[in-house]
Amino acid sequence: MVSTRSIPFAMLAISLLGCLPTQAGTEAVAIPTSSSTATGLLVGKLVGETNFDKAWSAFTLHKDDNNPILQEFSLQGLLQVQYADGNSTNGHFDIKDFKDASTANNQTVWGDNFEARRARIGLKSRWYQNWKFGGQIDSDTTDGANNIYRDIYEFYLTYAPADAMNVTVGKTELKFGRQQEILSKEILTFERSLVSNLLSPGELTGVMVNGKGIRDHWTYELGVYGTDRARALTGYNEGTVTLGKIGYDYASQSGLDTALASVHFIHNSAPGFKEFDSDNFYSSSSPAFTDSIALNNDITMGRFGLITDILYGFGYQGTADQAGVEKPLNQTDVFGISLIPSYFIASGLQLVGQLQWATSERAQPASGSTSATTNLALYNRYEKWAPSVIQNGDNYASAYIGLNYYIYSHKLKFMNGIQYSTMDGGLAKADQTTSYNGYTFLSGLRFYF
Repeated sequence: MVSTRSIPFAMLAISLLGCLPTQAGTEAVAIPTSSSTATGLLVGKLVGETNFDKAWSAFTLHKDDNNPILQEFSLQGLLQVQYADGNSTNGHFDIKDFKDASTANNQTVWGDNFEARRARIGLKSRWYQNWKFGGQIDSDTTDGANNIYRDIYEFYLTYAPADAMNVTVGKTELKFGRQQEILSKEILTFERSLVSNLLSPGELTGVMVNGKGIRDHWTYELGVYGTDRARALTGYNEGTVTLGKIGYDYASQSGLDTALASVHFIHNSAPGFKEFDSDNFYSSSSPAFTDSIALNNDITMGRFGLITDILYGFGYQGTADQAGVEKPLNQTDVFGISLIPSYFIASGLQLVGQLQWATSERAQPASGSTSATTNLALYNRYEKWAPSVIQNGDNYASAYIGLNYYIYSHKLKFMNGIQYSTMDGGLAKADQTTSYNGYTFLSGLRFYF
């Protein structure tokens, strides 16, 4: 059996082989290139009008749309570093409290005050015009080069003969709800909404087909994935997650710059399943919901934008295999709505807000059950670590306001924001209050290539 440690290195080696001459018998056949059209670091030709353009183009090692075999081979990476400080009615909390809570949290924190929220490195390439191959790994940035590989974030092969049909096989992050569809490197707030995070299945292995421009306006997606969130690639032995979407682009009819409305549906055949932890990888449980529905709308007009997410999850009551142990679950239904308005007040300076409200059934144990009831949970970053507060409740509301400064679009930006939140209806322990009321200030730098 191949060790998962070797997978990221094999991924890099396979793609690098594509840049080498191939053999036909004993005669080498070099990949044809056009010196007039090829760009990239390997041919010594950086492109762009500004210094930023040229600097970022260095991550493209080779690009030539006229090459019949290899059109692009690029490195890709992402680093998001942030600081947080919060206060609740029970006292102060910050990233150090998050760090001290678990070994899994500790692997992303630099010192006591800064967290590498996301750190990834990988590659992407395009072959024979219609084939795409790429992948990224999540990195542990707190231990030098000793544990740089934490897990595979994505590893995929896509056949894309037309906008109307793309077929992808491999591991990828499932994008349920509009906020999840917007890549983490381009989201406008530090965190997605509470219910969006709660219902997200994470990075799974499977097959997916999607397309856009059907009859000019329609988009679709259908994918079937293995339930387990594993360190490497998996199969369907532990259950399946099925994700379906239908969307409608109504920008041309409405006069808006962009406008997309869509409905998403997820079915999970093994809610609550959890893989074994390994080395410096700490597996997350599959969401404890049998089915989830999302209604989304995303519009922009000039400087203004508005993202709307309406989400509902049908909670699971039963048992789940969690790292080889059968554990009882009693997850209630949840409902959430989130609004994210944004406005560019100046070139490169964007004002962003988020209003969200979430609710669930009252936290009462099921009849005849000894399992704890779970409903809404406070954000793991970083509200959950306020002193002596409930971990779960049945009503949550928050208001966020932030200012994003784009140095080089989303590729290099500063973000600052403050969020005020409340939660009540929880079943508290003897030393805890039955509600949460507090704010969190966040500041961060986000960079990708």
